[in-house]
Amino acid sequence: MQRRTFLSRGACLAGALAAPGLNAQTATPPKAEPLVREYMQQFGVPGLALTFARGDRVLYTGCFGNADRPSRQPVRPDSLFRIASNSKAFTAAAVLLLAEAGRLKLTDRPLAPDGLLREYASLGRPQNWLHAITIHELLTHTGGGWANDDNDPMFEQPRLDQDQLIRWTLQTHALSAAPGQKYAYSNFGYCLLGRVIEHASGQRYAAFVRERVMRAPRIADMRIGAKEPAPNEVHYYGQGGEDAYGFNVARMDSHGGWIATSQDMARFLAALFAPQDGDGAPGIVSAQSLRTMTTGTHANKSYGCGLELNPEGNAWHNGSLPGTMSIMVHTKSGMSWAVVVNTRSKSDAAFSRLDSMMWQIAQSVPQWRA
Repeated sequence: MQRRTFLSRGACLAGALAAPGLNAQTATPPKAEPLVREYMQQFGVPGLALTFARGDRVLYTGCFGNADRPSRQPVRPDSLFRIASNSKAFTAAAVLLLAEAGRLKLTDRPLAPDGLLREYASLGRPQNWLHAITIHELLTHTGGGWANDDNDPMFEQPRLDQDQLIRWTLQTHALSAAPGQKYAYSNFGYCLLGRVIEHASGQRYAAFVRERVMRAPRIADMRIGAKEPAPNEVHYYGQGGEDAYGFNVARMDSHGGWIATSQDMARFLAALFAPQDGDGAPGIVSAQSLRTMTTGTHANKSYGCGLELNPEGNAWHNGSLPGTMSIMVHTKSGMSWAVVVNTRSKSDAAFSRLDSMMWQIAQSVPQWRA
């Protein structure tokens, strides 16, 4: 999941989902269909879903193209897509909830001999660095190594389960910097956070996130992806020789394994930012936890805990895997959006154009105050 930086313009727009009791507005924004069709044609996209919302009010959900090409099955509001690295924001929220409950501290050192993941304390090098990594440093990608590059351990050794992969990685991928000093986007760091959640909560990672993170926004259909498609899950289409089914998505749970609708993603953001927006959405974390999530580090002021940030006050994340791309955004103005497609273009412009498309759609509706 390669991280890309964008959305630096002065205001972004956002999407959220429709659920029982929410005030839904279904009128199609005037630019939505032509802009989406143009994007899909330019980047070879079979199917796309997007949602815009403010607080608990759904502004628009749109579904375009095919979930499956041979059968011409259309994308629907309940179509599930792999959301890839957008999963990190859900993991970060879960960690903050455990901190609020006193089950852990962000200053805890999980890989230390007395840490939550003490079973791995004798592995890895340098051990003094490994033992010093804090939960907050894992959240902010400042743990000191395991970068999302050509040697990303999360895309190696596909036959190993999570425990085996963690042990193998610690033994073969040495840290390259002292914890807290440098930013290096790390899928493996978020894999470790999934195990931290399990040790601190006494539950499996997915069960805790579903029960605690997804309860307030009333998300019922998200789940961890698997080799076999779930009911309502779209088919994924690789481009440029990419194999959309050639990796272990279930092992990626806490850093990139969730499947969701565009509505799920946007409703999550609306609930996450409820303490800031005060716009009727049910909240997930406290105002203090939200401030922690949206505060960068000296190593990278533009990344908090599971969220990208910019000086204008917008927060977002994106996700990218063979067969899928997705973006979810919350703006300082109080809007939330999400968009997801069932392919990944090889063009570097694909993400920036997807972002631009969402801006243009939102700005075509003056009453949305984009």
